[in-house]
Amino acid sequence: MRGLRLLLVFCSMVMVLAITVGCKPSVPSTFISPGDMEDLLYDYHMADAMAEQAKGNYAENVIAYRTAVLKKYGVTQEKFDTSMVYYMRHADQLHTIYEHVAQRLQDKAQELGSSVGTAGTFTANSDTTDIWKESSSVVLIPNEPYNLYSFSVKADSSYHKGDSFVLNFQSDFIYQDGTRDGVVVLSLVYRNDSVAQRVMHFSSSSKYDLSIDDPNSLGIKEVKGFFLLARNNDMNSSMTTLKMACVSHIHLFRLHAKKEGAPGSPAGAAGTNVPDGTPQPMPANTQMQMATDSMRRP
Repeated sequence: MRGLRLLLVFCSMVMVLAITVGCKPSVPSTFISPGDMEDLLYDYHMADAMAEQAKGNYAENVIAYRTAVLKKYGVTQEKFDTSMVYYMRHADQLHTIYEHVAQRLQDKAQELGSSVGTAGTFTANSDTTDIWKESSSVVLIPNEPYNLYSFSVKADSSYHKGDSFVLNFQSDFIYQDGTRDGVVVLSLVYRNDSVAQRVMHFSSSSKYDLSIDDPNSLGIKEVKGFFLLARNNDMNSSMTTLKMACVSHIHLFRLHAKKEGAPGSPAGAAGTNVPDGTPQPMPANTQMQMATDSMRRP
């Protein structure tokens, strides 16, 4: 009898656990389902790319192409807008959808033989190394905490005094309205705990490079930074329309400085060893204060 009770209790616990795990939040049928929204947003991005390449006025082209996408899926503009309002209020679901879209876009680019960024020009040798170990793509939306992606790389014995660093990435935006404002920050923490920072805004679908160095040969303790999608404060901009920034093909290259008198470098000239071996003059001191006021933080 006691064994039967234990069995019943165990079965009840299993049933409760199964119900708890199986009950995932579902999207009401009045809105576009996550799978359909993913397909629609993917085609939305492709429509934007086609509009940029087409002849004529971009604003007119993008409206026409986006309308064609909605027609393809049998979705009215009203349903799309109300669905976006729902997903913007459920940012975790929207972010997951965007991550899938970003991965599909990256897979498509590789399928077409894309060589986005300058990764192909940097060879993995003792002087130039890609130290980026995190995900190669990041999706940002205006909603916290998905509007910010931070990264940090601790220095080890392979880092040299005088090293330079280049952050290379591709940005893509899908915006229905409002001003695009992406921010990237690259920082160096030196051995004496002083900090140098570079700040750059990006607002178009393009390739970007941000560099920073150790001009005084202080030595590096840490390389860190973040990507931020600033919230739009325009009075006429809707807070519930489609806004996404995808940062992909991310690479963070570390370049050792050429030593004085090294082969291929003029005597007495210190420079950065770029991939083709051509000595370049060491950039001037790049230390600068964080441009906090220039960022429109959410």
